[in-house]
Amino acid sequence: MTDPHDELTPAERRAFEALPREADAPRGLEDRTVALLQARGVLAVPFRPVRAAPRYWQPAWLVGAIAASLALFATGFASGQYLGARTATIAAAVGLGGSIAERTQHVQRTGSDYVAALAALSQSRDTNDVAGRQQATQTALNALGAAAQEVARLAPEDPLAAAVLRGLTERRRQMQPPAAQRAVVWY
Repeated sequence: MTDPHDELTPAERRAFEALPREADAPRGLEDRTVALLQARGVLAVPFRPVRAAPRYWQPAWLVGAIAASLALFATGFASGQYLGARTATIAAAVGLGGSIAERTQHVQRTGSDYVAALAALSQSRDTNDVAGRQQATQTALNALGAAAQEVARLAPEDPLAAAVLRGLTERRRQMQPPAAQRAVVWY
């Protein structure tokens, strides 16, 4: 451990190594310093912890904790069963998991029900309810648009689905009120 730039003689080096590395503080210095700082309000006075009696589980707390944990477990279990059953019911209603032929039959049944509902709606005798007929027309067109989008996803090159979507987009554009003309006045 010789430093080439060290200019100490061997005697000086021995004298430095003989020096104590750490000086002990005078006895009681720490206690006097802490007491002085506490007296001036710089250091907070520590409070002595009161030794508490050891706590044991009391029967009422133990029974309450077990009942609460069982109630929480049962609630989670029931929620999981409900959500799982609901998802399975929806999947069965939509026909997920079946063969393509079963899904195709489901689409056929649903489409037939849609057409039958529209036919019943168009044969309605209530001609005075203009707002109701407009709402029914808009609902039917929304369903048609959603179906056309799904057909376009199923067969992207199908020109009929694309034409239906273009027609619905054009109708929606025509039904929107014209944008207000903004008058700009230059001074």
